[in-house]
Amino acid sequence: MISNLSPGDEWPDYYRGYRLRTNPDGDIWWQVYQGTDRLFLDPTPDTLLEDLRSIKRLGGRVRITEDNDVITRIEDGDDYSDVYVGELTLTGKLVPKDDPSYGIDVHPTGLTPGDVWPSVYDGAKYSFGGDRVWWKHPGTHKRHPVKTALSKDVHTTLQRHKPRGGSFRVTPWNDVVTLVENPPDPSKTQDQLHELPRVVKNIIVMRKKRGVEMLPIYVGSLDDTPIEVREPRSLTSELTPDEQAELDSWAGSLGSTTETNPDDHRFDDDPEDW
Repeated sequence: MISNLSPGDEWPDYYRGYRLRTNPDGDIWWQVYQGTDRLFLDPTPDTLLEDLRSIKRLGGRVRITEDNDVITRIEDGDDYSDVYVGELTLTGKLVPKDDPSYGIDVHPTGLTPGDVWPSVYDGAKYSFGGDRVWWKHPGTHKRHPVKTALSKDVHTTLQRHKPRGGSFRVTPWNDVVTLVENPPDPSKTQDQLHELPRVVKNIIVMRKKRGVEMLPIYVGSLDDTPIEVREPRSLTSELTPDEQAELDSWAGSLGSTTETNPDDHRFDDDPEDW
């Protein structure tokens, strides 16, 4: 977390994180993607909501980074500015208003890599391919290389379950989750699906009906946060010695080519909205 910021200060980092929404009445909830179903956060972080209302009187959307910083966007002329709101350790339950008895844990525990994720699928979104990891700017669509190294266990697990690459999420408590088409242990997965909370089962069904036929699984946990990113390469960027050597080597090996299967590189596996 960035300790020298106060509510309302400009956010100096990139905009990402677990998504929540608020209103002037002091409610805070996670919304089911493009739907209207809401799961309300319990207990309510009243101090944080007061800080948010001092910035955005009507409330609105916020993000919680993997380092527990809460950020939002406010209108700034014809554009938007990213603003710091405060800090929040996300705990408790997400509760449907019509029947609180079906509330689910915000932060599931006791999981092992490959387990079905028993809560909502959300968090800061990153992508990987081979050894490369990046954050994609939602406005420019440029890929910003991730500077912070993922733990070996997390990277290995991602590559095992998604050998063609893809996207993953990092929660505010540093868990890594991803969507997979082929669960690592179908029999175990079937048992875990049967035991999932009713709310999570319905979210998976909704996702499936909208064409996202993948299951959320737990990958592992990160040790180093926040996740830092670099500026993307531009056409005027100087090549490093390694890049120049690689380019020279590649130029010397040019010759016959083979057709590339477009399915070998897939990064549309985790739609932001559907």
